[in-house]
Amino acid sequence: MNKLVGIYRTVFPMPSETFIDQQARALVRYRPIMLVRDLNGSTDIPIIALSEDRFSFLRKLFTVFPLPILYGHRNSLQDLSLIHAHFGPDAVYASVLAKSNDIPLVVTIHGYECTCTKLTLLFSGSISNIHFVLREKTLIKRASKIIAVSKFLERKLLERGYPFEKIIQHYIGVDTKRFSPISTDHNNRFILCVGRLVEKKGIDILIKAFSMIMDKHPDVTLIQIGSGPLETMLHKLAVDLGVAHRVSFLGAKPSEIVRSLMQQCEVFCLPSRTAKDGNSETLGIVFNEASACGKPVVSTLHGGIPEAVLNGETGLLVEENDHKALAEKLDFLLSNPDAAKKMGRRGREFVCDVFDLHKQTQKLELIYDDLV
Repeated sequence: MNKLVGIYRTVFPMPSETFIDQQARALVRYRPIMLVRDLNGSTDIPIIALSEDRFSFLRKLFTVFPLPILYGHRNSLQDLSLIHAHFGPDAVYASVLAKSNDIPLVVTIHGYECTCTKLTLLFSGSISNIHFVLREKTLIKRASKIIAVSKFLERKLLERGYPFEKIIQHYIGVDTKRFSPISTDHNNRFILCVGRLVEKKGIDILIKAFSMIMDKHPDVTLIQIGSGPLETMLHKLAVDLGVAHRVSFLGAKPSEIVRSLMQQCEVFCLPSRTAKDGNSETLGIVFNEASACGKPVVSTLHGGIPEAVLNGETGLLVEENDHKALAEKLDFLLSNPDAAKKMGRRGREFVCDVFDLHKQTQKLELIYDDLV
């Protein structure tokens, strides 16, 4: 029988984190069981909700003080061969469960927790972020392996003092069968952007760039998927620049709709940048998904993006916050469909080679093997 791995996430499932669900489903030699504090919807993956409604007082205790609260699940947890936690703050809680069951802990660091300043995390209002800052050194000692999702993030972890021998750089994969090219309607031309409406994503730079090329490409629109605190500001910017009638803010959408629009768009664009608090794009799975769909990508020379987008091959990259350069690259691809298609085909090849979900999950299982 395959060994059992507990995959820990404080809140699951989350619409913006389908990569956790997909990675769990791609496991072959290990059986996944989700360990969650708060269940946020339905899933057909086996799941243990560590804090159920009838234990609301214990849920609050577990949130404030990371404790080995097992409820009626002690027998199930004793069957685990290891625990794999996603995100550093979550790993603080998972480390307590791993220690109490005397099993290895694998931690995947995704980025914000190690690119934002510690002051930002401390004053974020999130108890789990505060615990991460206060218990990070303890977490590093308890973790058996720490996975960095990009080479950029690996460097950040080393700069932060994480031990070289515990870090493994490993890309999370993309389902290249699900994210694949389709025939598109050339009469419906649009640029697609998928990202939360926050400073780091640089959506304002994209709107400014689009305003510069809108008249030259009267049949092209801009579609933005994602929600966030900058929604009002970005809507106003679109109005002020006279592009509101050509920009569609769709808000957060299910993964199936995101995938469908990726397959239909002409260009994918997300001009991420370093936020004032240091928060950076450590890779950006949406870039891999767009490339898997055979779409050229326009983005920035920022964080781990150059690892996901090969500049001049699978897409075009410009400096952060340069809306004029971004406009030039978008204009080039919209004006040269053959070049755009060539980049899209190369992007598909690149993702299938380096970021394929099943290949990458096989490598993840080898990491598990070394610990079990």
